[in-house]
Amino acid sequence: MPADHIHPRGLLRFPTYALGRLHKAVHAEMGTSLRDHWVLVCLEEFDDLSQQQVAIALGIDRSEVVRLIDGLEQAGFVVRTRDSVDRRRYRLSITKAGRAERRKTDELIEQAAERVLHRLDDEERQTLHRLALKALGEDI
Repeated sequence: MPADHIHPRGLLRFPTYALGRLHKAVHAEMGTSLRDHWVLVCLEEFDDLSQQQVAIALGIDRSEVVRLIDGLEQAGFVVRTRDSVDRRRYRLSITKAGRAERRKTDELIEQAAERVLHRLDDEERQTLHRLALKALGEDI
């Protein structure tokens, strides 16, 4: 049996483990980390955030956010400017290219999720999503 099909029953009894495995499966389908995408989505929804605010919003270590922003800035997806009030802080904005990259990655994530969740019908997928959001305290 391939190692990626081994699922210890002692861990599968925890919904959070199963959901984490689904998340990792989407990452594997994408062939990349999704954290860059998370940052772009966050900046598109809440423009002009500080790096610290992004770190808190996404639950990512601040040093990791700095690394992510460095790469996104080099790619032309994010602009980092000094805060006019606190010169120690940077304000972040998504660029037009960043918005296009976000939309492209949205489509790739949907396709990857489709492959990962292929055992579920549409109603089951909607139920899984709704229940995960409810567990997070989100009413979407």
